[in-house]
Amino acid sequence: MLQIREILLRGINLPDASVRLKGGANIIAGDSDTGKSYLLHLLNYILAADELEKRIPEAESYSQLFVQFENASNAVLTLQRSLSGGDVAVHHCTIAEIEEMGEAVTSSRSGKNTAPDVTSVLFEFASIMEARLRKNDDGKTQRLTIRTFIPITLVDEVSVIEEQSPVLGKRGFDTTARKRMFAYMLSGKDDSGIIAAEKREIATARMNAQVSLINDLLTPLEKRLQNRPAPENDETIERVEAAIERLTDQIGEVESERIDLQELREAAAERRIKAETQVIAIDELLTRYHLLSDRYKSDLERLDFIAEGAHYFEGLQEIMCPMCGQQMSDEHLHAAAQSSADVYSASQAEASKILAQYSDLEDAIASLERRREAREKDWVEAKASEEDANQRLTTIVQPALTNASAQLRRLTARRIELESTRNDIEQADALRVMKGQIEQNAGGKSSKKQWEELPGKSLRSLCDEIEIVLKAWQFKGACKVEFDPKKYDIIVDGQARQSHGKGVRAVLYSAFVIALLRYCHRENLPHPGFVVIDSPLTSYKKKQSSRVRGADGAIDAGVETAFWDSLKKIPAVVQVAIIENKEPPRDVADAVNYEWFAGDEAEPGERIGFIPPAPTND
Repeated sequence: MLQIREILLRGINLPDASVRLKGGANIIAGDSDTGKSYLLHLLNYILAADELEKRIPEAESYSQLFVQFENASNAVLTLQRSLSGGDVAVHHCTIAEIEEMGEAVTSSRSGKNTAPDVTSVLFEFASIMEARLRKNDDGKTQRLTIRTFIPITLVDEVSVIEEQSPVLGKRGFDTTARKRMFAYMLSGKDDSGIIAAEKREIATARMNAQVSLINDLLTPLEKRLQNRPAPENDETIERVEAAIERLTDQIGEVESERIDLQELREAAAERRIKAETQVIAIDELLTRYHLLSDRYKSDLERLDFIAEGAHYFEGLQEIMCPMCGQQMSDEHLHAAAQSSADVYSASQAEASKILAQYSDLEDAIASLERRREAREKDWVEAKASEEDANQRLTTIVQPALTNASAQLRRLTARRIELESTRNDIEQADALRVMKGQIEQNAGGKSSKKQWEELPGKSLRSLCDEIEIVLKAWQFKGACKVEFDPKKYDIIVDGQARQSHGKGVRAVLYSAFVIALLRYCHRENLPHPGFVVIDSPLTSYKKKQSSRVRGADGAIDAGVETAFWDSLKKIPAVVQVAIIENKEPPRDVADAVNYEWFAGDEAEPGERIGFIPPAPTND
């Protein structure tokens, strides 16, 4: 929310015409023709009005209007606009601190223009979100602007007594948008999600295009269905899926057997290779052992020969010793005999040792030959097992798996074909239904849209707030307030506000806008933050009043007194400005921000009016 801090007119060689306002209650009172109501028109003008609706002779020489605002964060914003019209200059400072031209923005934008304007500047400053409001029954929306808030923020001296709704303002002006503005203020929810209805011609063209598109989609579907052979009576997707499931289980079993046979074959091959490797190693050992055995046999034969040689040496005759060439004497014979005995003894010992080793070697050869026989048996068994597994794999399992896989592919393809047929049938049926609905809608009358009603709970809370205000003003009766959703006005104690006289209508209008301000502030709902009411206690007497229906209906004295007294209790967080011809009681004037325009009868020190007297040439 924001509040008005100062309204100032400036002209060349003229004293500034200024009024300062504060948070809470403000009263500007005084005689007629002192510029009080002109202040409200200046505010309306700075808030993006196309033109200044009221001009007074005293202000003709002034050229620039400045209005200073302050928000809840104590930030300051000043808008400047020429009284001749045109764009608005934005200053982020007080009026007294303005030194430059400021940022120029348009008073209001239209269409798809996104340039800054008074609304975007003030909404951002007041922390009001940009919103969309429905503007007609077709669902088209328009942007919420500061102008939409005018009936509940700036209440002029004629509007306050008229029979028009305090929400809708002047008749025929953005009626639907202002209804939606009121709903937005009560709920905080705008109409940005609404999809607008199309014009009849556009809707018809769209429907024809949709029918044409449906026909384009339907023709190939129907052609495919005609050319596709019909399934057999008992052939359904469910039956095919059941067959697929059975075949899948069968393939799983065959695949499991295949894996088992492969593992068996691999294990048999591993045993075969192991046995074959061991046979080769045993054969290598046997070859070496047989060579060693032959060596042992040769050694034994050599030793036998040596032993026999020693035996025959003793039988030699006396001849020349074949060893030394001497005569074989007795001494010489003895020595040879002794040597022969030693050789024989040594040969026997060596032969015994070799025989022991030879015996061990024969045992080893026999053991290896037994092991070789066992390994050959393992090899034969492993080979047979490997060949059996391989034969079962190649002659039984693999053909079964190939056949089952081929059947599964055929069934899967058939299921896809049946599903495609069913999908085509369902899609064709859906398109025919859609086409029929479109053609039916095209031939029928469009029904009137039903839009969301005002939020009942929030509306009741607002009525309760109005009741509090009226009771504080000592309004006669029970002060039971209801809201008429057809006229967008309040009913008090069963009587519509519009059916009262001008004075009571003014009081009830004032109670409505003040209560709405209080309610929106309390519930943190969108509201500009200020209310300016012109003549809530004094029925307008000038010629415009003659066009307003209803009796003047003087306001009860007790209501007037209580009204003045209630202004003292308005908190500074909201701003209410009252423009009146009547002077408030002295205690009220002292308690609020009070400005008195004394007019031509002003005494020394009193202010004549909003526009100060022109300087004299003296």
